[in-house]
Amino acid sequence: MTARLEAVYRRLLTCYPPRWRQEHEDEIVATLLDVADAGGRTRPSAGEVANLVAHGLAARLGATRGLVPAVVWHRVAVLALASVATLSLSLFIVAEVLPVPFSAVGGYVPDRSGLTFGPFVTLGAALYPLPVLAFVAAAVGARRTTRALLGLTCLAVCALLPAAAWSDAERPMLYLLVTLGLLAGMAAVGMPPAVPRRDLFAATALFGLLLAGAAVYGVVYYRQPYPGAGWNLPLVAYRGPYGLLSAVGSIVPAVVVVGAAVATAASVRRPGWIVATFVVGGSWSVIPVAASIRYPRWGWGYDNYSILGFVFTFGLIALAAAVDLFRAADLRIVRNPGLSSAGREAAEPE
Repeated sequence: MTARLEAVYRRLLTCYPPRWRQEHEDEIVATLLDVADAGGRTRPSAGEVANLVAHGLAARLGATRGLVPAVVWHRVAVLALASVATLSLSLFIVAEVLPVPFSAVGGYVPDRSGLTFGPFVTLGAALYPLPVLAFVAAAVGARRTTRALLGLTCLAVCALLPAAAWSDAERPMLYLLVTLGLLAGMAAVGMPPAVPRRDLFAATALFGLLLAGAAVYGVVYYRQPYPGAGWNLPLVAYRGPYGLLSAVGSIVPAVVVVGAAVATAASVRRPGWIVATFVVGGSWSVIPVAASIRYPRWGWGYDNYSILGFVFTFGLIALAAAVDLFRAADLRIVRNPGLSSAGREAAEPE
């Protein structure tokens, strides 16, 4: 029985990084076995399992973060926070507040209006304020509050799935929740001690311009195939062919390419922006990719060649991001080769 319990403990310790296990695994296992023997237990307690898994994953995250320079994490976090806040605010207004209920005519069934979460359309109305509040907290320098709100955002993303299953309320699509969760998680993990407000506000302005353009695009083109129909009907912003998410999905590929070009110019003096653009742009790309899988409409025609072209371009961006990451990790001041290693590291620009 002791051998079986030891095997269980060693499997739990695989949550820790390999180097840590080489140095501490035997000692920790021996201690855990002594505690279990003193308590007369033949299996790990629930507290031990939760403690080992949580601390092991945290240790792995710390080891992974050590491979990426802090400046890259910070730029990813700034870009992710700006994008998740602007996307959440846009969805709250366009998809939750502005939609109006259908008129009760022609056999209309009231409970199919989509207004199933109080005055709002979906359960997303309970999620979207959290990233916006996190942005406000970051803007005023409240780092702990920012990370707490982003953590609550990730928990709310997970909670919406069972909440929608247990109730009759609508929820945002799964791929949208995944995108929001990824962005909030990246923003929380890489949050710098002092958020550079200039970068944060500049990124927010760019994402706001993107979403404003998408909203205008959706409103204008919605009226062409549906003359006289209102674009602000319930759930149109989420699932309509010219709703906000559909418009965002249409322009994301081009925006990612343009953003990578701008980041390339910025990374000449400030490495890390191409990596941030690649990671955050990849998270946004979940929206058009998942929507195309959910609503298949591509044959071997124009759309396929467009997607193949984007995949090729995205591969080039990934290559540029790898080069940018290496530059950020090994940036040196070459004008004075006589500097010591410590001196060069101290002279490295952020």
